[in-house]
Amino acid sequence: MKKTWGYILTACLLSAFVYFFATNMASRRVVIEYPFDNTIFPPEFPAPTFFWKHKGPYTGEWRVKLTIDNLTITDTLIREEKWRPNAKLWEQLKIVAKNEPILFELSKPKSLARRKLTFTFSKDSVGAPILFRQLPIPFVLAEKILDSMNYMLVDVGHDGPPHVAMRSFPVCGNCHSFTAGGELIGLDLDAGLRDKGGYFIAPITDTIVFDKHNYHSWTKIEKRRTFGMFSKLSPDGRYIVTTVKDRVISKNFPFEPQHLAFSQLFFPVNGRLAVYDRQTKILKELPGANLPDYVQSNATWTPDGKHIVFCRAKALPYEHNDTLQINITDEQLMEEFVQRKRKVKFDICIIPFNEGKGGVARPIKGASNNGKSNYFPAISPDGKWLVFCQAESFMLLQPDSRLYIVPLEGGKARPLECNLKLMNSWHAWSPNGKWLTFVSKGLSIYTDLFLTYIDEKGHASPPVLIEHARKFRRVVNYPEFVNIPANKKFDMVYNYVELVHIQKAIWDNNFEKARQLYYQWKQQDHSFMLNDDIDMLEKLLTQLNLPKEKVWIETLRKR
Repeated sequence: MKKTWGYILTACLLSAFVYFFATNMASRRVVIEYPFDNTIFPPEFPAPTFFWKHKGPYTGEWRVKLTIDNLTITDTLIREEKWRPNAKLWEQLKIVAKNEPILFELSKPKSLARRKLTFTFSKDSVGAPILFRQLPIPFVLAEKILDSMNYMLVDVGHDGPPHVAMRSFPVCGNCHSFTAGGELIGLDLDAGLRDKGGYFIAPITDTIVFDKHNYHSWTKIEKRRTFGMFSKLSPDGRYIVTTVKDRVISKNFPFEPQHLAFSQLFFPVNGRLAVYDRQTKILKELPGANLPDYVQSNATWTPDGKHIVFCRAKALPYEHNDTLQINITDEQLMEEFVQRKRKVKFDICIIPFNEGKGGVARPIKGASNNGKSNYFPAISPDGKWLVFCQAESFMLLQPDSRLYIVPLEGGKARPLECNLKLMNSWHAWSPNGKWLTFVSKGLSIYTDLFLTYIDEKGHASPPVLIEHARKFRRVVNYPEFVNIPANKKFDMVYNYVELVHIQKAIWDNNFEKARQLYYQWKQQDHSFMLNDDIDMLEKLLTQLNLPKEKVWIETLRKR
């Protein structure tokens, strides 16, 4: 009798093991790719698309079930490996759940395969729209068709495509920033063969016009070529911190599959911080952040405007004392950086602004001297947290870039829980300090826009994909929140002329347009022009058959 019970017990255990093994193996064949388990959605967020993959052939139906505290909200069969709740069902979920966990179950009918995840809705809304840049990749393609770039304004609570704030502008738009209250925008707009130091500052209205009235040029102020990289408006809008005397590594890789995701290497190797006072119209280097032995760049302001947080690394010595150079032209040296035989590791430092007098720059513990490159500092609106990127070397477009958080006063940094497997970067805080937006290639090489909720202890929720920011074969980057109502829209109009625009019209055989652009360009400020700009102007006037206009060429050269 004891043997019989022993056999029965063994058989039961064996059956349980077989069932567990079969269930586990079957479930492993199903992977829910999105959303992620324990995701927190903003309360205003529209219904996401759930999508998954099945390893192996299967053409049957899928069972999708949503429950809240054992109450079934929906139980349905679908044919595709994706499912999006309709708007009515999604809003019903928000009402019934009341911030409690919602269970999503995915299974195959008459099968052991099963996957589960939970998600919730936050009590805290995002509350503001995000302005971001949209462009094709690789960068060699984007630079050839500059008018393929758009600036998009997305309301994360709106279930539809984002608003096109500026379409097909003929220059390259880069870093943009806003005052704390959302009154002003500062925008870097430049392109090849023109003033790389071009910068616009304008009030945020229904229609924002970028023209000669709000154009600034770091090149003209410095009287030398400069990029003016990573310019940032102060919270109150009076000052702009920028980079001067900058020199960069800039390498665009060929249009090849292996370079598609990461098609550019770009970062500064020389630079000093300078602050422009919009009241006095004076640009001055910031003492303590203008040391020639360092590259100092990528700055931002603390919310109270009393300190500046920036990135610093050992500078690359100039060859032959050519301090006017803005690009590394030595191909052998460039290749050493491309092959990572040379590395640059940035530390994040903080320095008093002191009304432009500066002070001593202090490396922030946890974001410096850690054997890594630390960059893109972003400070929470309450001044408590610093979120930054960390990679093995360099900055911008680093495959191993991960988001880290540390108290602003310094401490032990830790990776945010929202990081995906490939490149996490270009992050910004929402005005209410509850959400962080960032971009990642974790779901696609065509960089996506995400949100994550940051709790009081600095922990992040799994990332929320902003699906309606996606566009076929386009990437998103440079996302920044604007402190205006989430549903408010504005249009940006580019109405400033550079010599390259005249040249392009000539190349297009549109000489009438080229002449119109020339006379518009002539009305702008030419208080400072470099010799190669004057040479270019002289050639253009010949092509436009405007010999009388050449009279003032010599006057320009004498300046």
